[in-house]
Amino acid sequence: DIVPALAAHKARHKKDNSAIMTMLLKRVGWWDVTESAGDDAEEVVRASPLRSLGDDLVVGIDPHDQNRILLFDSDPSKSTLPLPTSFFSSHRQIDVRTDMLDTGIDICSPDVLARFSDEFDYRDIRRQFVANSCAEEEEGLQNRIYAHILGPSEYAARIHDPRTYAAVSSDLLRRWCYPVVPDNLPSGYEKRYRYVLQRRYVYREANHPAKIGRSSKVVGPGMVGSRCRIGEGCIIKRTVIGNYCTIDSNVRLEDSHLWQNVTIEDGATVNQSILCDGCTIKKGAVVGKGCIVGKDCVIGEGIVLPDFTRVTLCTDDDDEDDDFGDFGSSDDDSGFSSSDEESSSEEEDDDDDESDDNEEGGGVAVGAASSADAGTGVDVETDHDVVGRDGLGRVWKPRSLDDDDDSDYDDFAGSQGGGGGDPAEELVKSQSIGYDETHLFLKRLGVQEEEDDMFSDDEHGGLGNDDSDFGDDMSFGVGGGSGMMSSNLDDGLLITGRQRGVDVVKELKQLCLEHETSSPIENLAIELNSFKFSQNATYSDCATGASLAILERIGITSDMTAPKLVAALKKELSHWVPLFHKFCHGLEEENSIIVAMETAAVGGGAIGDVLGKAPAFRFILQTLHQEEVVGEEAILAWAESRRKGDPTSAVGKLFLQEPTQEFIEWLQDESESGSDDESGSSDDESDED
Repeated sequence: DIVPALAAHKARHKKDNSAIMTMLLKRVGWWDVTESAGDDAEEVVRASPLRSLGDDLVVGIDPHDQNRILLFDSDPSKSTLPLPTSFFSSHRQIDVRTDMLDTGIDICSPDVLARFSDEFDYRDIRRQFVANSCAEEEEGLQNRIYAHILGPSEYAARIHDPRTYAAVSSDLLRRWCYPVVPDNLPSGYEKRYRYVLQRRYVYREANHPAKIGRSSKVVGPGMVGSRCRIGEGCIIKRTVIGNYCTIDSNVRLEDSHLWQNVTIEDGATVNQSILCDGCTIKKGAVVGKGCIVGKDCVIGEGIVLPDFTRVTLCTDDDDEDDDFGDFGSSDDDSGFSSSDEESSSEEEDDDDDESDDNEEGGGVAVGAASSADAGTGVDVETDHDVVGRDGLGRVWKPRSLDDDDDSDYDDFAGSQGGGGGDPAEELVKSQSIGYDETHLFLKRLGVQEEEDDMFSDDEHGGLGNDDSDFGDDMSFGVGGGSGMMSSNLDDGLLITGRQRGVDVVKELKQLCLEHETSSPIENLAIELNSFKFSQNATYSDCATGASLAILERIGITSDMTAPKLVAALKKELSHWVPLFHKFCHGLEEENSIIVAMETAAVGGGAIGDVLGKAPAFRFILQTLHQEEVVGEEAILAWAESRRKGDPTSAVGKLFLQEPTQEFIEWLQDESESGSDDESGSSDDESDED
């Protein structure tokens, strides 16, 4: 019942419009790896089957602030997680929990849609939008996200793949979701389907009951749909059987899901698999665990289908648009999917789509081969060495990493793919029914137990130096005129979290150029901050982009004099100073502004001609100092770095201009006199004492 959560969300948003989202979480316990008792001790994994193996959710919640979420991270490859230290001063208690399941249900205000309209580069609502919003420290830029934790008697889960599909189905059959159970369908459905609960959690359709042989054994939790026929001597355990299925004698089914019109001939065995609409398993065939047999496919007589095999009739062209890697697809052309009413039968009527069934009669399954040929009118590609000479269908394989643009396979390969084969195939196996996740959790445990620096400064790009220490490690530019800080360059290496090929500073500069001064500067700060998180950029990148944009907005021409340049700069800074104050947290950001101006001065063009001509650069530094954009400590640190550089380079010549040197000497004198005054006053106070 989400009514209480909805009411609480509305009340919060009415008081605070930054409270834009409420996420529904369910406690399912944490995962753990232990050793079994006995002489042959083996590792045993304790984990909820409702969890996707690609997620390892860690959530930080303030229970005294209506369960506000301060940390949200589901990346299983991390051994440490960043949590801003400022949160500990503003929140008296933060509970870091690993026992929560993200149900995939969010209550959002319209502001969330506006954010996605403005920041269209978000590719993952959880790992990017939610994680970045929770980690935001700046007041005024924060989007507050809250958690509604479901009670012990409430149930919610999301189906990610066949593995979680089977887990949720089992929970439904075991009546954990009561009153949402097969024998309690909404009014109107009883005219078409009416399920009756029998012993051992077996549900049977009563309007058109199945015919089951007297010597056959059906053990739940399971379901038998309408107009089915089950022969003699069958053993059926924990299996869902859809409508119009035909199961001959001596068949063994365990932990499987049969959709509509499935035919299984004498002596066949199916274990922990999904059989889609109209498929046929011929006499004596064995379908191994984790398999999926697609719509209208045929497994030939006596064939043993290897574990985790997926057979389909779709072509390679169909795979590009709708492969089975996206389990949520319901396009009939995919070769795996089912129509609405067909899929509902094996999903325990949770979605109650049986009313869409267009087949009123006919309990006879259509032959798979003839159906496929009649439906397509073309020859069907078949892997006869897998499905047999009398089989139909080809083996479906996921796209390799080289052809895949998404990061899911990379995440799996880097953090947990432990099967030793192709990471893409290992990922598909991990999503299958019957997958043994022990080795995966052991590898994940090893990754997370690796020692790491718990105090690294992720927010500033991991430049481990103290703000006051500017040695050779902090590069303020490169001689020939590049001038950009080394921390803004990737040196050919892909920075974690950054989209390949993106020039971060250029994009930030473009955002600043598109900003209109008639709009509040806070709006631009939100845009820049969102882009910073999406590309794992730094505050220095933001300050650099804004500085370069200001120089272009001034409209510098080659005949502009230094006094006119200063006047135009001061006028522009009157709007931009609050933005710099938001992004400049220390000397690193202030020095990035100086380096940006230096880069423009040696970069050529009209801007370079004007800024590179004395005394323009001195006036730029002086104006930035007077307007409190950069402090004297940052300017002196930059000067000290330049003294160690090449005096014959373009940057060195700019630094050695006489007006610039005079300004730096004046700053040094002011700094020294200020220090003397402070020491003198301290001496006077001690004498008085």
